[in-house]
Amino acid sequence: MRKIILTIFAFVALVLFTENLKAEEVQEQLQAAIAGLKKEIRSDVTVENPGTITGTVKCRRVRHSGDAVVYIEKVGDNNFDPPTEHGVVDQLNLVFVPHVIAVQKGTTVDFPNSDQVRHNVFSTPDCCNQFNLGTYDVGTSKPVNFDKSCEVPLLCNVHAEMSAYVVALDNPYFGVTENDGSFRIENVPPGTYRLKTWHEKLRSVEQEVKVEGGKTVEVSFLIKKRK
Repeated sequence: MRKIILTIFAFVALVLFTENLKAEEVQEQLQAAIAGLKKEIRSDVTVENPGTITGTVKCRRVRHSGDAVVYIEKVGDNNFDPPTEHGVVDQLNLVFVPHVIAVQKGTTVDFPNSDQVRHNVFSTPDCCNQFNLGTYDVGTSKPVNFDKSCEVPLLCNVHAEMSAYVVALDNPYFGVTENDGSFRIENVPPGTYRLKTWHEKLRSVEQEVKVEGGKTVEVSFLIKKRK
C-alpha cells in the first residue's frame, strides 16, 4: 500500500511539474510576443531637415503609463500613402498582443491565432470599422484593413476577458508610450502642430508644439479619468 501511495504522489508531482513547465513556456512565449510585435505601423516619408518630438505621458489611477497614443492631429493636408507593411495583433495565452497598436490610416492588420484554442475577433458595433472574423483555428491568420481614422475596440466572443485596440490615425506622426510613459515621434516636418493623446480609459488632452529642423522638442502630458 505504501508503494502505491508513493507512486501516486510521484505521478501527481510529475503532472504538476509538467504543467508548471508548460505554463512557464507559454508565459515566455507571451513575453517574447509582447517584446517582438510592433505597436506602431506607418509609412516612410521623406522630410527635409526634420525634427523630433519626445516626452512622457503620466497616466493617473491606472496600472502604468503605457499604451497611450500621442499623435499630431494634422500635418499638411494629411494626405499620405498608406504603409505596405502589415500590423500584427496576435492571440496567445488568451491575450491579444499587443494590447494597443497605432496604425496609419489604410494599414492592413493581420490577426493570427498562435494560441492552443480557437478564437474569434470582432469589433464593437458602435465603432467606425465593424467586422467579425468568425471563430477560427490555431495557426490561422485573417487580415483587416483599417481605412478610417478612429479607435477600434477588439473583442473575442469565445473569451470575454480578451480585449485590445487598434487606433487608426490620419498621418504617420504618432507614438505609443512605454510603461514608463515615454514616447518618441521622429521625422517631423518643421512647423507648429496640435499634439493630442488617446487612452482607452483616460480623457484626451492636447497642447501646441513647435518643431524646428534638426532639433528635439520635449513635451509632457498628465491625463486623468474621463468625467
